[in-house]
Amino acid sequence: MRIAIISDTHLGYARFEEDSFVQAERAFLAASESADLILFAGDVFDTKIPKLETLDRAISIFKKIRIPVYAIHGNHERRTKEQVNPARLLHTSGVIRYLHGESAPYEMKGEKLQIFGIGNVPDEYAEAAVKKAMERFNPEPGAFKILLIHQSIKELLPHGSNELSLDYLETLPFDLIVNGHLHGKEVLLGGRFLIPGSTVVTQLRKDETGSKGFFMFDTGTRKADFVPIDSRPFFYEELSLKDANESEVMEAVRKRIGELKQTHPGAIISLKIDGTMKDGMSGSDIKLPEFEHVFIDNRMDSKSLTAKIGRIRDLRNEKLSVRELALKELEEKTKGKVTAFDPVELFEKLVEGPDETMDYLNKVDKDGKTAAGS
Repeated sequence: MRIAIISDTHLGYARFEEDSFVQAERAFLAASESADLILFAGDVFDTKIPKLETLDRAISIFKKIRIPVYAIHGNHERRTKEQVNPARLLHTSGVIRYLHGESAPYEMKGEKLQIFGIGNVPDEYAEAAVKKAMERFNPEPGAFKILLIHQSIKELLPHGSNELSLDYLETLPFDLIVNGHLHGKEVLLGGRFLIPGSTVVTQLRKDETGSKGFFMFDTGTRKADFVPIDSRPFFYEELSLKDANESEVMEAVRKRIGELKQTHPGAIISLKIDGTMKDGMSGSDIKLPEFEHVFIDNRMDSKSLTAKIGRIRDLRNEKLSVRELALKELEEKTKGKVTAFDPVELFEKLVEGPDETMDYLNKVDKDGKTAAGS
């Protein structure tokens, strides 16, 4: 049997709304042409309460699919038990079979499948929720058993701790485990664990730069092939500059974006710039050019900011008060640069109040003029 595995279409995603519909439809229709059924691993929609227009367009897409679709809800659709989530609403409309904590059999030409779906729960409760759901799972003899989930996976996160682990999932009695939620495709546990990734760019991260599409899994060979769809190109770029001025930063940005737009005019580009500015300049002062579907993450001077934070931490380790910290920084910053008045005295007057500050400045001004005229 051939099973198409799709996830995270995020229909109605505001930033790239048309992409979400067009690319999801391409995936579903391509799968419908060559698979026997479709497994959908959550986040059909981008919000818990989609607009009516979004729901209507989603139902129109699913009505074009000529094979069964089994689906669970994702974190973007999760609501409390008393509330209807939009994935269940699609089930009510008759265009998908929604699963949550239950099994569904499927049989074709003498081959049996048993699909067990568990919709998204908060990560800290995921393992407990799976264990509880497994109490209701009755393995059907002779059936190819599939688990459908939508969760974070500890080993795939940089600082994973409370999430589901591959080690735990590997102990479960399933021939295939399908997961959504993560937007880059993965094949793990010897091909037994699959993540198809999203069909639309949403997070503007490096792991979304790969091709969009779905997995086609063959239960006979137990192998999965990735089927790409036509989708808008996405580039994640990083620029690092040293001792740059504003014009140099802007020129580097324009040049790189221009190169990408020349070959891919409609591409989505996420550009991260970091490094250092020339003395006296701040990265926050740069007015970067605007381009359609270009998203710039300005991290210029982030190293100097880190150094400043480290400096404050060191001063705190000296057990100085906030007042003492401020005075020490003020003294160092103004040393040799301010001669008309004493910065520390001015700071103290500012703390006392506006009247005391004005009296001090008037006195400094008068003394300065007297000294100049003598």
